Amino acid sequence: MMAKRCTDILLAPRPRKTKRIDINSCRSRFLLPYIPDEVMFDVLLRLPSKSLMRFKSVCKAWHAMISSPIFINAHLEWSKLKPSSLLMAPGFYQKQKNGQNIAFLMGLYKYQGGNNNVVHLHDFPRDFPQVLDTWTRPVHCDGLLLVSNMSKKMIIYNPSTREIVVSLPKGSRNLHKGTGIGFGFDPRSSKYKVARVFYQRDDKTSMLVCKFEVLTLGTINVWRQTEDPPYPIGKSTPVHVKGAIYWMVSRTSLCPDPPNTLVRFCLTDEKFSLFPCPCNVKPSCLTGLGDELYCGYFFSQPLQLEIWGCSVVGQKPEWTRRCALQIPPDVIKRPVASPLVVFHGKMLLLALKKVYKYDIQACKLEKIPLVVEDFMCYDRENNMYQTYSKKEVLTSWKTYICHANTLGHIIHY
Repeated sequence: MMAKRCTDILLAPRPRKTKRIDINSCRSRFLLPYIPDEVMFDVLLRLPSKSLMRFKSVCKAWHAMISSPIFINAHLEWSKLKPSSLLMAPGFYQKQKNGQNIAFLMGLYKYQGGNNNVVHLHDFPRDFPQVLDTWTRPVHCDGLLLVSNMSKKMIIYNPSTREIVVSLPKGSRNLHKGTGIGFGFDPRSSKYKVARVFYQRDDKTSMLVCKFEVLTLGTINVWRQTEDPPYPIGKSTPVHVKGAIYWMVSRTSLCPDPPNTLVRFCLTDEKFSLFPCPCNVKPSCLTGLGDELYCGYFFSQPLQLEIWGCSVVGQKPEWTRRCALQIPPDVIKRPVASPLVVFHGKMLLLALKKVYKYDIQACKLEKIPLVVEDFMCYDRENNMYQTYSKKEVLTSWKTYICHANTLGHIIHY
């Protein structure tokens, strides 16, 4: 009898040895260690706004922390400790076939100071109202821009996240050309408020009367009418300083000889008061930096610019002349009301077509290189976007300024 070979015998497979997996060891290997909330708060606080907007989607705990009012206020205070930057949104006027001028925003430009040039930051999104109201300049607060377009639509734009934060409802009907808009922060309620000037006819006298209304962001977004301003305002761009908005008195038929005073609107109690001007002369322009209000005066023959500053603390303000400079005739042909900003010990003087910086200590005026690229804007007649070059945009242009310690600030809704 032939014996079977070992290879012919079907052997049962050997049972495999099962390796026991320690679940606890895997968890300890892949899970992050516990980080106290205080440490995570301090880490997130140092990040820019754009990164924080992304990190809100990491987990519910981070979303709640970043969205909390405590974190928002702390992030703003932390941003103030960083080197300041300057955001500029150039606006160009273009003459239409009907002879009217239409203003366009050209995107955002950034200036860091020193010997740096003005660099292009980014363009506005397509749904941004680039066709602006030629009579209304953008205003800003904590790095947020408030812009009004030709159809009187107002939006708040965050340059850091490149998002339209909120679209505001239309206010009361205005019978005056242009709308005076103010934008500021109420320290008592920790809310941003939008103030709007409009004119209506009086039922008895049929005269135009200056009216005022306020909208508090983060609420039901409804305009509330307040008391009337003591004098006509709204033609000049207002300035927000430390919980109040300041206007220059407008010359109208109701007020042909306006007083040399400023109209102050407190965002906390929503009341008006008068704020005296330096030198008992109406300023050419207003600007704010930190907790101080600045007035600029243009004098001719020879052309000279004076800057007066005042701390807005107390009932009796004390104005101090900060600097005075002679302006060369090739910079400004005639006195105009241009925005002024004090920045890193330097003052930026914006002319009609060029940007200059003035070193107060060295008494030196220098031109800042600014190259405006081709831009796209919406053509209402053809219902399409068109690209315009610098040669196609006519004559004068004005530069809107946003002084920001950070490129934007988180706003909670």
